[in-house]
Amino acid sequence: MKVLKNKWLLIFLVLIGIVYCLIEAQGEGDFYIFIWASGELSKHLNIYDHKYIDSYSYYYSVLFALILEPFYFISFYWVKFYWLILNLSLFFHLFYLLSISSLIHNLNSKQVKYFLTITFIFSFRFLHENIHYAQVTILMLWTCIYGIYCIYQSQSYKGCFILALGINIKLFPLVILPYLLYRGFFKEVLLVCLFYFGLMFFPSLIIGHDYNLTLIKSWWLLINPSNTNHILDVDERSFHGLSTLLSTLFIKDVPDVYAMPIKRNLFDISLSQFTLILLIVRLILMMLTLKFLKWPPFKKSKSRFEMFIELAYILLVIPLIFPHQQHYAFLFTVPAFAITVYFVILKFQEVSRVQRKVIVVLLCLSFLFCSSKVLLGVFNNYYEHFKILTYGALILIPCLIWVSQLNNRLQAVA
Repeated sequence: MKVLKNKWLLIFLVLIGIVYCLIEAQGEGDFYIFIWASGELSKHLNIYDHKYIDSYSYYYSVLFALILEPFYFISFYWVKFYWLILNLSLFFHLFYLLSISSLIHNLNSKQVKYFLTITFIFSFRFLHENIHYAQVTILMLWTCIYGIYCIYQSQSYKGCFILALGINIKLFPLVILPYLLYRGFFKEVLLVCLFYFGLMFFPSLIIGHDYNLTLIKSWWLLINPSNTNHILDVDERSFHGLSTLLSTLFIKDVPDVYAMPIKRNLFDISLSQFTLILLIVRLILMMLTLKFLKWPPFKKSKSRFEMFIELAYILLVIPLIFPHQQHYAFLFTVPAFAITVYFVILKFQEVSRVQRKVIVVLLCLSFLFCSSKVLLGVFNNYYEHFKILTYGALILIPCLIWVSQLNNRLQAVA
């Protein structure tokens, strides 16, 4: 009877997902830019010099545009629909991997329901926005997590190819390489690099090497993090991350055309000073990774749980340190939120009352800041003005530090 119920529940969820994607496939979204760029590629034009839909640029790889090129000549609605179905499938595949992970074995059935439900509720805002805007963030998170999963399952070639594909399409998964190197996966790092360069120059076989090389150079000029617009990073009201938040705090007249007439800056410094501060803060977040990885290098994690904590932090900082990030990029915060919730549920009786209160308050604040647009969207202009979402992600850093330190302490006592 339980199997039958699960079967009908699965069918119901699939139908809901199909209807949801049929509705969201209406309109253009960012996927229209991807398809339009693939059409420009078929005409042998420079897809990175062209502006699409209200002066937006195409920021993804030549290979991604090449993969989409055959779909340029098909009905956009149905191409977008199947793209959304793919993304929704990848999202639930990630939840499936979470449900069969070694973490779940430590929880009873009631705790598992609490854990998965709370994690899904937190992730819902980012899932919806990725589907609504037909973005690639779900695919990027999937390449990071499933790539690592395959590597740990001794499927190195498969995992490395998936990571290389993700890095090729959008640079996000690049931060996984230093982690693999630190953990002594030398062969895997080499494989990812080989696959990456192979994928980078594969389009040369189809569109010609000179044209491909021209596009690669133009792509780098567009995404170069030293560009001034990537330093202040306030071209759009919905931008978030360190570069956006700090620019609103440290520069009085930051060129934000969407800013409300409400003071938000704490200081007013020069652009050169701000550039240095931004670099220092980014380096601090990157160096903080060593607190989770610990010393010495080139050794595997002591346990799977420690590995989950390490990867959760690395994924968390991706939307913070990369410029030009929208709301949907903060889907990468979900693993950090999930691992904290898991630890609170698992060790609830072993944690002091004060610690429980503090960590629950932090988790609630993170949830409220990250989901404020869904919970009370009428004040969204204020959320965007003060970059509330970025604070929601930053709160998860002390949460992860607490989980890591307390886990070490409990293990030492045991």
